[in-house]
Amino acid sequence: MPVLTIDNEGYLGFIFIPSIGIKLPVMCEWSYDALKKTPCLFAGSIYGRNAVIAAHNYSSHFGGLIRLSQGDQVSFFDTAGNEFKYTVSLCEILQPTAIAELVRGDFELSLFTCTVGGQSRYTVRCTLEQVVCHTG
Repeated sequence: MPVLTIDNEGYLGFIFIPSIGIKLPVMCEWSYDALKKTPCLFAGSIYGRNAVIAAHNYSSHFGGLIRLSQGDQVSFFDTAGNEFKYTVSLCEILQPTAIAELVRGDFELSLFTCTVGGQSRYTVRCTLEQVVCHTG
């Protein structure tokens, strides 16, 4: 995927979740320091249709994921302007040790954040519905 570098940080694009008012850049590599700033790619790839994006449960980040439900829309825009349109298919709570289950690749996009108190991970699974390609 094309990466845009700003202030020595690499970004893949941005995530847009209209129903919870989220429009945030997504860094191409996760770290604990990066997660303090914005969502990060945790595993997989948007182009590989197995992306897992993590963010803190701050209200300005993924704190509102808990309000999503099946059928809600999520979009990812890459740095070339292509839009990947997803529909929420499943919301689930996973244990912090369930890494294999988190990244299993059954869905084209997974979003996750810690629950309040950090005891579990709230995970939103999304199905790719459409790709709108940038035509210059």
